[in-house]
Amino acid sequence: MKVERALKEIGLTEYEILAYLALINSGELTAGEISHIASIPYSKVYSVLDNLERKGWIEIKGGRPRLYYPRAPSEALRAERSRQESLFEQYQQLIVSELQPIFVQRKIKERPEIWIIRGSANIVANINEIIERTKSELMIALPRIPNQLSKVTFQILSKLKDKRVNILLLTTKDSIKHLDKLPIYLAELRIRNEMFGGGLVSDERESLLFLGEGGRDQEALAIWSDHAGLTSIAKIYFKHLWDTAESY
Repeated sequence: MKVERALKEIGLTEYEILAYLALINSGELTAGEISHIASIPYSKVYSVLDNLERKGWIEIKGGRPRLYYPRAPSEALRAERSRQESLFEQYQQLIVSELQPIFVQRKIKERPEIWIIRGSANIVANINEIIERTKSELMIALPRIPNQLSKVTFQILSKLKDKRVNILLLTTKDSIKHLDKLPIYLAELRIRNEMFGGGLVSDERESLLFLGEGGRDQEALAIWSDHAGLTSIAKIYFKHLWDTAESY
């Protein structure tokens, strides 16, 4: 039942699933035998088998009667994936070319995910969550090193380094002294004195921007978003700072 559900999820019809499973279990079969074993109406079995052959799940041996035999599941799945990726690219071009101009013309407003995070403890917790979700690249800009960035944060960074995640850390000369007892080797480090705010950019998917440091009379604030446009701007700003910084 699990296999049948999985095959249905990737796009096979009920009759296609029954026909393929009948061939997997029995080997070469005629259309009549498949119709009988899989309980597929004889009037429909040829169209079902033609679809399976077109999608790359079975092959046909010529002759009278024709024989049908299954391709290996691993090969069939590769063919199915290639077919669906090709279809997606084709339909993507069609849908975007037809609907994007209408979307722009109607000036439909997007509703990006944006959250305001208040308080140093909540911000640090959010930093740790972002770090844990990072898969390939993490950009960190810290005008100052908050005291709340405990060993837990750097333990998480250590796990990312083990996974060969590219970590870029940008900070100032005044803040670098706070890193002397912390594992600087976890990231490529650069120094830049002029930084107007800081934050994180993870995998070009999400960003966290610091809005306030949080003094005695000021609550620390940050903004988190997974909006592609905002995250792209954050990355461009970070790259500008990074390219004009000094190597440490």
